[in-house]
Amino acid sequence: MPTYQYQAQTRDGKILDSTIEAINLNVAIDTLTSSKLKIIEIAPLKFNPLGFLNAFRALKRESVVMMTRRMVALVKGGLSLDKTLTVLQEQEEDPKLKPILSQVLHDVRIGSSVSWAMSKHPQAFDTLYISMIKVGETTGDIGALLERLANFLERDLSIRQKAKSAMAYPTVILVVSLLAIGGTFFYIMPPLLGVFTQMAVSTANLPLPTRAIFSLANLTKSPLTYLTITLIAAYYAFFVCPYLKSNSGKLKYDQFKLTIPIFGELHKKLLIAQFCRILSTLLGTGIPVVKSLEILKDFSGNEYFKQRVIVPLIDGIKKGQSMSAILEKDGFFPTMVQSMIAIGETAGEMPRMLARVSDFYDKEVVYALESMLNLVEPVMIGSLGVLICFILLSVFLPLYQAIINMSI
Repeated sequence: MPTYQYQAQTRDGKILDSTIEAINLNVAIDTLTSSKLKIIEIAPLKFNPLGFLNAFRALKRESVVMMTRRMVALVKGGLSLDKTLTVLQEQEEDPKLKPILSQVLHDVRIGSSVSWAMSKHPQAFDTLYISMIKVGETTGDIGALLERLANFLERDLSIRQKAKSAMAYPTVILVVSLLAIGGTFFYIMPPLLGVFTQMAVSTANLPLPTRAIFSLANLTKSPLTYLTITLIAAYYAFFVCPYLKSNSGKLKYDQFKLTIPIFGELHKKLLIAQFCRILSTLLGTGIPVVKSLEILKDFSGNEYFKQRVIVPLIDGIKKGQSMSAILEKDGFFPTMVQSMIAIGETAGEMPRMLARVSDFYDKEVVYALESMLNLVEPVMIGSLGVLICFILLSVFLPLYQAIINMSI
């Protein structure tokens, strides 16, 4: 995104020299004037190292969640949307989100709706977000809709953070293991091989662990190895990636993810929890079932789940069938979920029942993840210990053997 360097005067006469990111020059000027600044000079910045580095940073989900929560407070405090967006843009610290808010504010001031202005930035505001804002604009109760949206985003973020936190320790162990292997092959073994050569120790007479490590070390230095890795990477980039991005490839890959032992079941629970949580939020705002499912279809990232569950649901409900009956025929959802949805349909409490299912599966996901990691962590630690022991044996056994031979 372009960066502009400006000099401006505040209301108390202070001169500011700073920079601002914006879609174009008009948006930059509009943002500065809305901040009660008198522009003296403004021009595009030719090169901004920080802006160049920021281009490679992804927009933090936490920033969008916190911005939404602040938006709820401001709207419920009686501020207009124009003033709310102005305050949010001024206070936003995320360098990725701030220019997006500037563009949204600019579009709203020239007559666009908030939902339309936000829809131009899918990297920050997804289909669910836009739909909730649009419903709030239609009903005139955007404060309540924003609060529901903020609660949903916070819940979703909480589950994601718990999953990341649970995976942190095994990831550290895996990185340490890879560093230990790489350091051994590239820095420890080559000098040792030279030492054994000078000592006139035949490779055939070396202990088995040492010979195995030397063979792997020589393999990592072989041009054939690098050629093989290059060919595999090229095949993946030019053939596998395009196929996985195609509809058929994505469908098969997403289906495969659900068949992986242990992880497949965990992924299925995540999909069910997300389905129930989003549908509960949408139905609770008064959006019709079919429209809610269409929004959910656009929001879901699993192509197999879309085609296997959501599309048949939309088609069946349009034909007059109940959701519980369709899910029972499909067989993807467990019996407990089908029963809860059936009760919700009968009692007219579908959002509340879906929220309960979502709460249950959120806890199930966290529990399953923690249980799995409690089993994986000892295995990883044990594997790392065996690896280090193997490396130490490969280094010290030949030295011990050489010392024994010298003493004889």
